[in-house]
Amino acid sequence: MMLKNILYLLFILTPLLGWAQEVSLFQQFNGQFDYTAFGNTLNPDENGSTEECMIFTESSADFQLEAGQQVVAAYLYWAGSGSGDFEVELNGSPITSERNFSYIFTATSGNIYEYFAAFADVTNIITTTGNANYTLSELDLTEVIPLYCNPIGNSTNFGGWAITVIYEDASLPLNQVNIFDGLEGVSATNTVITIELNNLNVLDNEGAKIGFLAWEGDSTLANNETLRVNGNTISNPPLNPADNAFNSTNSFTNSSELYNMDIDFYNIENNISPGDTSATITLTSNQDLVMINNIVTVLNSELPDATIEIDEATVPDECGNRVIEINYTVYNLNSTDELPSNTPIAFYADTTLVGQSQTTTPLPIDGSESGTITLTIPESLPPDFTLRAVVDDNGTGTGIINESNEINNDFTIEISLTVFPVITSLINLTECDVEGIELFNLTEAITTTNNTDSISFYLSEEDAMSENDPINTTEAYENTSNPQTIFFRAENEDCFLIDSFQIEVITCPLPDGIIAIDNNLNACRRRDLTIQYTVRNIGTAPLPATTPITFYANSELIAQAQTQNSIPAGGSEPGVVMAVLPEEISDDFIVTAVIDDDGTGNGQVIELIESNNTVNLPVSFGSIPPISMLPDLLLCDTGGNSAVFDLTVQSPLIVNTDTDGVQYYRTLDDAISNTNAIVNTESYQNISDPQTIYVRLENEICFTTASFLLSTENCAPFVPQGFSPNGDRINDLFEITGLINVFDEFELFIYTREGNLIHTATNKDGFWNGIATQGLLFTGNVVPVGTYYYVLILNDAEFKAPLTGFVYINY
Repeated sequence: MMLKNILYLLFILTPLLGWAQEVSLFQQFNGQFDYTAFGNTLNPDENGSTEECMIFTESSADFQLEAGQQVVAAYLYWAGSGSGDFEVELNGSPITSERNFSYIFTATSGNIYEYFAAFADVTNIITTTGNANYTLSELDLTEVIPLYCNPIGNSTNFGGWAITVIYEDASLPLNQVNIFDGLEGVSATNTVITIELNNLNVLDNEGAKIGFLAWEGDSTLANNETLRVNGNTISNPPLNPADNAFNSTNSFTNSSELYNMDIDFYNIENNISPGDTSATITLTSNQDLVMINNIVTVLNSELPDATIEIDEATVPDECGNRVIEINYTVYNLNSTDELPSNTPIAFYADTTLVGQSQTTTPLPIDGSESGTITLTIPESLPPDFTLRAVVDDNGTGTGIINESNEINNDFTIEISLTVFPVITSLINLTECDVEGIELFNLTEAITTTNNTDSISFYLSEEDAMSENDPINTTEAYENTSNPQTIFFRAENEDCFLIDSFQIEVITCPLPDGIIAIDNNLNACRRRDLTIQYTVRNIGTAPLPATTPITFYANSELIAQAQTQNSIPAGGSEPGVVMAVLPEEISDDFIVTAVIDDDGTGNGQVIELIESNNTVNLPVSFGSIPPISMLPDLLLCDTGGNSAVFDLTVQSPLIVNTDTDGVQYYRTLDDAISNTNAIVNTESYQNISDPQTIYVRLENEICFTTASFLLSTENCAPFVPQGFSPNGDRINDLFEITGLINVFDEFELFIYTREGNLIHTATNKDGFWNGIATQGLLFTGNVVPVGTYYYVLILNDAEFKAPLTGFVYINY
C-alpha cells in the first residue's frame, strides 16, 4: 500500500513541479467501477455573442448516484481565461489547487492569450455530502475577462468547473477506469493534436466508453472540428454531431447550454478491441479553440495487480553476521482478477540478486499473503545497501504475470549491517641500523582499511583490547626491542578488530652521498654562474647513476644536474653546472647544493644518513671598474652616409694594458651575452648614421659594457688635376673624392679653354670619362689632350661657393 501511495504522490506532483501540459495517465481504478461527471459554466451565454461581456463568479449543478453506487474518488477541475484563480469554494468549503495547468495560445493576429486549469481532490466533500446540489463559488475572473471579449480580445472569454466521480457498483462487470489529464489544445493555428492513451488492458470491448472534459468549444463553430479514436470519427448525434464534437454540451444531462465547456462521453465498442493496451485520440479544428483537460476510459478488464511490502527486516547485532530475516506481504489490490499461486518474488541487495521466493496460493481480489525468507548477503557487497523486494520477478527482472499495473511491483528499504573493519593486509617494517637511532612510521604497516573510523597502536594485545596506553608517536616510534611486535586496533561505530605486525632493525648496505662546492665561485651579474662540485659516496653501497643534484641561491632553484656514473663506496665524481641567477638577487647570497634532491626537496635514493646531503657556500658578486666615457668617432661620408672606421682606436682608452679582453658589438644584448662580436674591428663600415657600438671588457671575475657613436659628415671634395681616359683602367675617370652619393644635388660643368661647355653631370651620372656630351665640336668623342676647366656646384648649405679649377687630360 505504501508503494501505491508513493506512485499516487508522483502522479500528483509531476504536473505541479513541471507545469506539464501533455495529457497523460493520472490515476487508475480496477474493479466494479464506472464514472460520471457533473459541473457548470460561469458564462451567461456563448462567448462572442452580442450580449454584454460578463461572467459569473459561481454556478451550481446537481449530483445524483443511484442506490448501490458508492463514491470511490471525486476530482474537481476548474478553468478559465487568464493566468488563474487557484482558490475557490465548493458548497462553502475552501478549496486550494493541488495541481495547476497552463495553456498559451497565439492567435492568427499574433496576439498571445493565456488560459489556466486547476485540480483538487474533493472525495471527502462528495462522500460526506452525497447526492445534492453543489455550488462552486469564489472563482472570480471578472477583471481579466474583458481582455478576452470582442472587440478587444478574440472571443475566448470563459470559465467553468466539473467534478469527475469514480463510483463502485456491485452490478457492474470488472472494469478498468483510467483518468488521464493535462491541458492540450487545437485551433486555427494548431489544427491537429494526437494524444496517446497507454496503460490500457482491454479484456472485452462490450460497454467500452470514453469521456472528455474540454474547455472553450463554441456550438456555432464547426470548421473541421472532429474527434477520432484509433482513426475512427466518433459522435453522439444529435447532441454531439461528427463535425462539431465540442459544442457546449453535457452528455450526462443531455444539456446543450454548457456554454464554452463540454462534459461528454461516447460508446467506443466498435473503436477498440480485446487485447489493446493503448488508444490514439485525434482532435482537429480549423477554427474553434478547444482545450482538453481530462479523458476517462472505462474498459472491461480482468487482471491481477501484484504489490509487495517488507513488513519487517531483522538485522543481526553481532559483527560480521550477514544473515537477515525478512517478513513480507504480497497484495492483490486494485485488481480485477486473482493473482495466481507460484507468482515469483525476487530480493535484491542494490542490484545483486540475493534471494527468491513465490506465492503459495492464489490471491483473490483485495487478498494478501505473508511470507518469510532468510537472506545471506555476500561479502562482496557493502554493509549499507538498498534491499528491494519485487513481486512478479523471476530473478532476471522479468515478470510472468500480465497485470493491470506493471510499475508497482517493488518495495525498498535501507539496510545497514554491523561489520568488522576490513584490513587488506599488514606488512612488517624494517629499518636499517644507521646512526644508532631507529625510528619507525607505524602507519606504513597498514596498506588499506575499509569501514574504519579510527586506528591505534599498542605494545600488547591486552592494551589493544582495553584501549589502554596507546602509542602516541606513531610516525616516529623508536623500538624498545628487536624484533618487536606492535598491535593494531581498527574500529568503526559497530565493531573493532585487532591484529599485529613486527618492526625490526637490520644491518643493510646503503650509499651515502655528500657534495662539496669549489670555493672559487666568481659571481657576476648578468653572467651565468659556473659551479664546480664534487659528489662523494661515504656509504657502504654504490650511489646510483642519475642521482639528482639541485642547486639553490637563497633557496631559489637555479640549476639541476645528476651523477653520470654509479659511484662506488668511498668513490667520488666531479661535475660542473651553469646556473642562471635571478636578476633581483642580493649582492651577497648563499649557494646551496643538495645531492639526492629532485628539485622539490624529495630524494629518490635510500641512504645511510639522510641529513648530510646539503652544503652551503656564501657568495658575493664580483665587480670590474666601469669603462670611462668613450668619445664618438666621426669620419667623412664616403657615400650613402657611411665610412670605414677603425674601432680599435678606442681600445687603449678602455684598458691601459692588454686589449685582448676588449670586444665590440652591434647590440647591448649581444654584448651582455657575449655573442655575435664584430670581427673586422679595424675596418668596420657603419650600417646606420649614427650607429651605436657597444664594447665589452671582462676579466676573470666579471665584465662591464660601454658604448659610443659612429657618425659621418660631408667633407670638401678632393678634385684631381688630371686623368687619362685611354681605357687602361688606370685613372680613366675624372674621379672627385667625396662627391658621389655624398652631395646628392651637385652639378658639374666642363668647359674648353675657349669657354665652350662640353659636359654636364649630376649625382646619377657618376664620374666623367672624358667624352664630350654636348657642344658642336667633340660631341660623342673623347676630347683631345689638353687643359679643361670645371665648375662644381655642391648645392649644400655648408659649401655655398662653387669649386672651380682645371683638369689636364692626357693619354
